[in-house]
Amino acid sequence: MILPLRPQAILASLAIAAFFVLATAYGNGAYAQVQVAVIGDSNVYGKGVSSSENYPTKLEAALRARGLDVRVSNGGVNGDTSAGLAARLDSAVPAGTRVAVIWVGINDVLRHGKSRAEVQANVAGIVSRLRAKGIESYFIRPPVYNVEDHKNPALTISGDNHFNGAGYSRMVAKTIGPIQALVVKARKQKGS
Repeated sequence: MILPLRPQAILASLAIAAFFVLATAYGNGAYAQVQVAVIGDSNVYGKGVSSSENYPTKLEAALRARGLDVRVSNGGVNGDTSAGLAARLDSAVPAGTRVAVIWVGINDVLRHGKSRAEVQANVAGIVSRLRAKGIESYFIRPPVYNVEDHKNPALTISGDNHFNGAGYSRMVAKTIGPIQALVVKARKQKGS
């Protein structure tokens, strides 16, 4: 004798099946959060602005607005150089990081007289070390980073050459595309 199925029983069975499908996908990392580390100098730290106005916080908000589950850490140190970042790289990049955004070099050139070639060599070493750990990286450099923007009063803190919230919003708009692509790539790799 075949008993008729009640609608509640069918819905309960579908809910249980959906739970197991989603639990399996989540357990495999398909929906896991992607850790992004932004590392560098005062441009990363956000000297002179609140923590809600700095580049890493605005980047996280922009990535989330695009539907990506990310956590963005701030590994910026005021006055840092590319050599300084290389020395503290292991502590600047939290465990589990999948994408690193590197923004450093202005202090090397303007304050310490280093050449752009030396900065690029230091950054290449940083990228190589990150790659060895399976971390994708993006280096913010000219022309994306334009030192002339620091002379624009609409983008900088009054009486200072550091960015204000509008300046950081502009930098997020300039960098969101390639960083989003790296986050999507890292999420796919994590899910496989």
